[in-house]
Amino acid sequence: MKSLSVMQAVRWWSLCAFPSPSRPRPYRAALAIMLLAAAHAAPSDARGKPMIDQIILDAADPVIDAELAGQPFRLRVDLDQWDSIELNPDAAARLPVAWSAGRHISVGRVTLWGSIADTRLVIAGVKRPVLVAEHRRIAAEGADGTIGPDLLPYATILWRSATAPADTGTIVLPITLNERTGLFAPAPALGPDMTLRFSLGTARSSGTAAAGAILAQRYDGHFAGVSRPLPIMLGVSRPARPIAFGRPPLMAGFRFPELLVRTADFRGDNALPDESLEADIVVARRERPQGAEPWVTIGRDRLSRCAEIAYSARPRTLTLRCAFDHE
Repeated sequence: MKSLSVMQAVRWWSLCAFPSPSRPRPYRAALAIMLLAAAHAAPSDARGKPMIDQIILDAADPVIDAELAGQPFRLRVDLDQWDSIELNPDAAARLPVAWSAGRHISVGRVTLWGSIADTRLVIAGVKRPVLVAEHRRIAAEGADGTIGPDLLPYATILWRSATAPADTGTIVLPITLNERTGLFAPAPALGPDMTLRFSLGTARSSGTAAAGAILAQRYDGHFAGVSRPLPIMLGVSRPARPIAFGRPPLMAGFRFPELLVRTADFRGDNALPDESLEADIVVARRERPQGAEPWVTIGRDRLSRCAEIAYSARPRTLTLRCAFDHE
């Protein structure tokens, strides 16, 4: 029997459950039970489309084969991509679609303007409409672009690493989708409105200025090094400076004696330690203040210690099996 969404099953149940001269009541009840069972026989995404059980990816090279507008592409799967497929410029040029001026991406105070197009994505025989984008920057080395887990037709996505150290435990984090900033795990224990993001495509873990300010106040933080450029995404780097903590915080099971903090981005009214000494903060203060967004992105410097990372679509959860730090 073809799998149905819960809503489809409810509609059919309403046809079966209420009296009809042509349909005996026992038949109606039996069919209702069968349809409701079918609705739960296979997982479905937020739009009610049936999903394949799972896919296993190599964490060192999490690339899948896909089809866009009938053309083959290789896409890197990462948790920091969510509602669209970001293509490299040469890959976008191969796509037979009508491009239009699209939404911009704000990387801190740097704005990238790009193009977008609607097309059809096919993965493992499953078809769905998607939005593709390109910003004249390389989105993924060794692949044609990046895709987020929510656009894949799998109920569970596993990133496995053969080189990770022996795991010491497993933690499960609830994941939420913010339509503007993507997938994140709430982390209220770290401070007001703090959230965690995860990226296998990012080498170094880092925090926004608001996150650095909140963590520094709560965990006795101070600047412990000079400012340096920190690669963020699409070839854009932002000024960052390490903050060392007198009481290192534990984030998603990983201890952070030190964290690189983007000193000019998403600070709001939060005060960083010794900020009068930091030139890029003084310059940023002359511009219109950027709203506070306190998040920490956990990158490969910590995620490389995970033998397995599992993203589940319904409900959204992230399961980490890693060599965690002790309390």
